[in-house]
Amino acid sequence: MPFCAQTIIAPVTLAVDSLGAAATAAAFAGALGAELVLAGITPLVPFDIEHLLEDRLPRPLADQHILDRMVAERLEEVTSALAAGVRARTLLLRGSVGATLVKAAAATGADLIVVPLRDESEFPDRYVLHHSDVPVLVVPTRRTAFAG
Repeated sequence: MPFCAQTIIAPVTLAVDSLGAAATAAAFAGALGAELVLAGITPLVPFDIEHLLEDRLPRPLADQHILDRMVAERLEEVTSALAAGVRARTLLLRGSVGATLVKAAAATGADLIVVPLRDESEFPDRYVLHHSDVPVLVVPTRRTAFAG
């Protein structure tokens, strides 16, 4: 029986190369009639212990909120640019892109993970390739409908 994805997941991060992967995932989802899951992933900001000792909001918490908002805005931009008829849902997650994406793929029942290729010699996140239980499509970085 030939492979036919029912659910496709792609990361949306602050890196521009994630937009190409999201555009490719959206095109596949539209062509296959599959559900598209766009996982907005924000990196975790490390805490500075000196700020925690003061009697005010730690700066890393404020920075985390800013990053979360930026990823949420990018996710909204990508979602609003999807072609008509593409069934999509979004997730807002925190963590390293690779581990978070693999966990999200398992949780959503994704059949295919789409990730960007940062340059000609290195994958953006080898973790996904080594830990995914489903096929991974690596997309070369190019200008896309989302990236301009």
